[in-house]
Amino acid sequence: MQKLTRILKAQSMKMISIPFKKYIAAATISVGLFSCSDMLDVEPTLELDKDRYYQNQLDADVAVMGVYGEMMKLAEQYVVLNEVRADLMEPTMMADADLVDLSNHSVVASDNNKYADPKPFYRVILNCNDVLEGLERMRDENRITEDQYNQRLSDVAAVRTWVYLQLGIHFGEVPYVTKSIESIDDVNNPSLFPKLSLMELIDELVEYMESMPYLDAYPSNIGLVGSSAGYDLSTYFVNKRGLLGDLYLWQGNYIKAAEMFRTIMESSTSMGPGAGAVYYDRMRLSWSSSNYFNVRYGKENDINSLFNDNINGWRSIFGRPAGERYSYDVWVWVMHYDSDFAPEYPFIRLFANEGEGEYQLKPSQSILDKWNSQTQWNNVEFDARGILSTKNWGTMEPEVGKFTFNYNAMSTPLQKEGKWILERAASVHLKFAEAANMDNLDGISQLSRALINEGIREAFTPDDFSGDDVTDIQNTLEYGAPYDFDARQGDFPTYRGPWYRHQGIRGRAYLPPITLPEDITGVQEEKYWTEDLIIQESALELAFEGHRWPQLLRIAMRRDPSVLADRVYDKLSKSKNAEAVGRAAGVRSKLMSGDWFLPFHWEE
Repeated sequence: MQKLTRILKAQSMKMISIPFKKYIAAATISVGLFSCSDMLDVEPTLELDKDRYYQNQLDADVAVMGVYGEMMKLAEQYVVLNEVRADLMEPTMMADADLVDLSNHSVVASDNNKYADPKPFYRVILNCNDVLEGLERMRDENRITEDQYNQRLSDVAAVRTWVYLQLGIHFGEVPYVTKSIESIDDVNNPSLFPKLSLMELIDELVEYMESMPYLDAYPSNIGLVGSSAGYDLSTYFVNKRGLLGDLYLWQGNYIKAAEMFRTIMESSTSMGPGAGAVYYDRMRLSWSSSNYFNVRYGKENDINSLFNDNINGWRSIFGRPAGERYSYDVWVWVMHYDSDFAPEYPFIRLFANEGEGEYQLKPSQSILDKWNSQTQWNNVEFDARGILSTKNWGTMEPEVGKFTFNYNAMSTPLQKEGKWILERAASVHLKFAEAANMDNLDGISQLSRALINEGIREAFTPDDFSGDDVTDIQNTLEYGAPYDFDARQGDFPTYRGPWYRHQGIRGRAYLPPITLPEDITGVQEEKYWTEDLIIQESALELAFEGHRWPQLLRIAMRRDPSVLADRVYDKLSKSKNAEAVGRAAGVRSKLMSGDWFLPFHWEE
């Protein structure tokens, strides 16, 4: 294995990046993936010409994993850009100037802000381009089968598409490069690659992803799946239908977006009721006998009995050890970082206030106020997800805990491990609710609110129902696909619809529903009210995970800039940093004018 240290990732764009030494946990040589002997067959030269590299299926798989290894380096930039620019996260007094400028929306091109650098994104894109060309050559030379090519092509293409979507969201206009190039600096040559606006880019990405031959997960009988170093790889790869759903949501094609998200929500349907709990629980935000991921109390009215550890309750979504239930209950797309493998997990440094942490970012007062404004079913006056998303709740120095629950500065200060949370069941439900709410179907906003509140069965049971026959209630079958949910639970006659355990986002959080006010009567007014509910619940549920800026920007672009501007203003005006408070009004005016994007500064 020591020979692997001699294999270096090629830096030239004419070479292919390959994993080496401490590559990533998921690409570790282990069970059914890459054996040590296989890797040692690679000639240990400083540069590995890609014409000599793509020889067999193993090479193709190593190339795919190399793409993901490069992508994992984007985790810090992804979370910082999508959260610090929005309203739920802010710099601490220990933050560097780059983070402060992002939060204050004062980034200028001459600053060379490290987080506003597009180059790391393009390194992943150019790696994808090289791999896509290599896979095509392997297919043409019969080194891999058509099926093997289609699976890997579609996966790498989806990674590239996802990276481009992030670039468009943050920079507004970006070069669209789809082929191998001599030098990364050619990206910034407008004569070679003119820039596309965000919406032009999204149209290109939709057309490209719609042409992909394979949208399913990798089949279970190939070397890329299984487990490695104790991590389940089934959720390691981008969910291509979820990505298409995101693109359709941006594009305004709400029915297609809902169709893509619904596919994920129905990922256990093919198993049938005979599969037991998995059939009713997988991706459905369901109650079950164990209530693994619910907000739970040991004693109903004892605030001190809240389940607040890495194994039990809602917090265990983030703290539970890898491999337990994730593949069918919660995770759609998640990457694990291990101390024994590169790249290094970046979030201990950013968020932890002990050990190796630098405590540069913290929860904003805006999100703390949002959590504190809720009242639980037991009349406890805060949303327990606040405590379960943070550390040091209620102190002057709260931490973003979702990324640091597995860090122990006392016993293992150098062991920096954790997850990069990209997509989970709750985020898919919230985006489905956004898409459904924007559709023109009569009454569809009620379904969106049902997903947010206590679930479909509760929402579609009439208040005056007192009988036994639920044949015509507790479902939305009349809406038709993709909005046809069956949540019926009855015994005379017997019904156990596939969604009968569904409890909604707030139901799982032990919070009562937020109902439509009686004075909201117009259809458009109802849609806006429901959309505001979705925005609020997304903050409470998904804070710090990287969804906030895209959601606020998307809705601001189609509805009203104040959706974004008011929330960023609220964060800055409540900050304990006098500079942020002083900038709040100016930042609001800037965002109201549609000045939303970072300068596309390319340092040669």
